Amino acid sequence: MISDPTKYSQLQTALKRELLSGRFKEGDRFYTEKEIMACYKVSSVTVARALREMTESGYFERRRKLGTFVLGRTPAPGMRGEVMVRPLFINRASAEKSGVSGSDPSWFVVEEIRRGIINSYPGMVKIIDFPEILAEAEKDPQTLSILYLPRIENYAAVPPETTRNFVKIFLPPATPEPQNCVCPDYMTGVIDAVLHLIQLGHRRIAYIGSDSIRKRYAAFRVAFESCNSSPVPELIVRRPGVVSYDEAASIMGELLTLPENRRPTAVFCTNDKQAIGAMRAVVSCGLKVPEDISVIGFDDIDEARTAPVPLSTVRVPYFEIGKMAVELLLEKLRQGRDIPSRSISARYVLRDSTAQVKKEAPRS
Repeated sequence: MISDPTKYSQLQTALKRELLSGRFKEGDRFYTEKEIMACYKVSSVTVARALREMTESGYFERRRKLGTFVLGRTPAPGMRGEVMVRPLFINRASAEKSGVSGSDPSWFVVEEIRRGIINSYPGMVKIIDFPEILAEAEKDPQTLSILYLPRIENYAAVPPETTRNFVKIFLPPATPEPQNCVCPDYMTGVIDAVLHLIQLGHRRIAYIGSDSIRKRYAAFRVAFESCNSSPVPELIVRRPGVVSYDEAASIMGELLTLPENRRPTAVFCTNDKQAIGAMRAVVSCGLKVPEDISVIGFDDIDEARTAPVPLSTVRVPYFEIGKMAVELLLEKLRQGRDIPSRSISARYVLRDSTAQVKKEAPRS
């Protein structure tokens, strides 16, 4: 059975293996949607999305009332067999030059995206500074690059003709372009996480994060609105700048000083380090996670899995984002044109830090 994350992406990988197996020739009719659903234990929605994207990428032709047919695949320019002889350039993060990358809270994001690119690109990958990538592109218009945009300042000033074979990765709050870019959809994962807390009976759910993290906060509110409810204003803490582990612990400690009938029974934090800090504050106050307070984070860093209470969190598939960027770039080369941008959804990962709301003791 194919399981999360991103079922349709895993299904696409499996279907591509089928095409490479030799069972199908160009023009052959492919499996029906029902056959794919039965074989890979996925929903009709997953199958439809996978086949639609693969059709747009030139793997299949969908014929009305006749089915799905295999198309011939031309190699991307510069490929010899399954190997690309042209190097791919990805931009070095600014923190790498300053030597503080390990302490950058978003560093694991860069690493996961980079792993996805390196493991998916069928050739050499070079990590260099962005000005060097531009210099390569000015010398050779066929230069290939995948750019992690949050790490580049003044990108908008770059002439479009210089970046004809570039693919970009956007993360919120950046607004993705309609073509040649990959971005995550945070909304679904956050909504699922908050709805899970509401289904467990929680209504006094705190929110801890930076005021610049707008989409996560919007999804937090949407979850309440979908239940015809609203967050409790005094439990919403949105601070300017980065909210660190220690700051999150301090904020959580302050929230727990509220009278028992007003303090939170659960908290959603906009990253896992904040959530782990919040859990520390809960324990310091003599309470337990999740018996007294449920906690949810965001990102699914390694510490989320190894925390004293394994953390429920929203996982952003950064590795798959890097992989999808490579697929989009190769498709752009094969078709010789701009390719519609793609997004990939975050998902809620349930672990041990959430539980049914604790019932108040009856008053005498």
